[in-house]
Amino acid sequence: MIDYYWPDKKELTQRAARLGTWCYQVSAASYPNGAPWSEGTFRANLTAPHQYYLFAVVAGQLVGFISYTAIFDEVEITNVVVAPRYQRQHVAWQLWQILLQAQTQLVYFYLEVRASNLPAQKLYKKLGFTVINRRCAYYTAPVEDALIMALEWKESNNDGEKVAATRVNFSF
Repeated sequence: MIDYYWPDKKELTQRAARLGTWCYQVSAASYPNGAPWSEGTFRANLTAPHQYYLFAVVAGQLVGFISYTAIFDEVEITNVVVAPRYQRQHVAWQLWQILLQAQTQLVYFYLEVRASNLPAQKLYKKLGFTVINRRCAYYTAPVEDALIMALEWKESNNDGEKVAATRVNFSF
């Protein structure tokens, strides 16, 4: 069973050091060429204004997260990461469902994905994202194009409450 941990900004800031270390470690293990961000970048991002994180928790362990920037009606997804042991078990899909269900007004989602990352593209297309542009040589190690994908989300079902996101105990 998957639980969800969706800390508010104050809690993210208070836990930035430990969460930043964990986010870096799981990213390093999950990406074929290592984490795209340094541990310091994750820590800074966790405390930055308009930056938010939604975590998946299984049996008291953090197993994945979505990080994003939210300003007005735009949400830029900065990371979607699932620990290798939990990949292909619908963890990312479920995180997305929680994030999407929490929207109570028209929201425009944006993200970038490696042109070669076909599993992620398949997930995003299933969610309704479409490719709107391509950034040539955007990624390094190895150099690769990024596809820019967008989703206009109009659903609303909960008057602003963070649905199904619970305060759960977890360990690093």
